Amino acid sequence: MEYIVDGLNVIKTSFLKKYEKYGIESAQEFLINILERYKNKHSLVEITVVFDGKFNASLYQRRKIKIIFSNEKTADEKIREILENKKNRSSISVVSDDREVQEFTKILGSKSLRVDEFIDIVYPIEKKQPINLNKDLKYKYKLEIEKELKNFYERKTKKINK
Repeated sequence: MEYIVDGLNVIKTSFLKKYEKYGIESAQEFLINILERYKNKHSLVEITVVFDGKFNASLYQRRKIKIIFSNEKTADEKIREILENKKNRSSISVVSDDREVQEFTKILGSKSLRVDEFIDIVYPIEKKQPINLNKDLKYKYKLEIEKELKNFYERKTKKINK
């Protein structure tokens, strides 16, 4: 069994959308963490996530899943290219709510899986645990937030002391 995941589509059409307010990288990181947890429990399953845009090295550290950036192409075009180069397409499920992706997936002989169906597989409701933002936010973001708070309170203190 292999999944090819339209990463941004999953983020935009699932509960992960709310984590975009911390930056797209944070939402991508949450998705990848969910997929890696699933991969740890199901070692025979192959997972490839395709994101729109340019290479992001920070997402590649210690990964058990394949992460691809589409660069100048769209993620949809990259997914189609990947599928066309696969031999055993009938064992592949493509995850996207994009109608065009669903259509070419079926034409190429693979299965199409809606985002909500996929989320139920990799992150079932009964096992959902709230994501601890304090733990899951990257260290870089924590430092930026702490710096902003420090500056804010220093300015506030100066105004009060005047």
